[in-house]
Amino acid sequence: AKSYIKSLPKIPKKDLSVLFPKANPQAVDLLDKMLQLDVEKRLTATEALAHPYFDQFRDIEEETEAQQSYDDSLEHEKLSIDEWR
Repeated sequence: AKSYIKSLPKIPKKDLSVLFPKANPQAVDLLDKMLQLDVEKRLTATEALAHPYFDQFRDIEEETEAQQSYDDSLEHEKLSIDEWR
C-alpha cells in the first residue's frame, strides 16, 4: 500500500479551512488528521475520539472499552494493486 501511495503524483495539500470556511476549526483539524493517507500519520479511532472536537459530546462516565482490540494487520500488508482490488 505504501509503495502504491508513493507512486501517486504529488498534489499540493488542500487547506481544509479554506474549503470549509464556516466549519468549526477543531472539526477541520480533526478531519485533516483523519484524512492522512499515511497510516503512520493518520489518527487511530481512539485518538480521533479523544480529539478536543468531541469534548462537547463526551461523557466520561458513559464510556466503555472494547473487550478485544481491532486487528489492523491488513494495514501493514505488502500487497500488489491487483491484490488490493
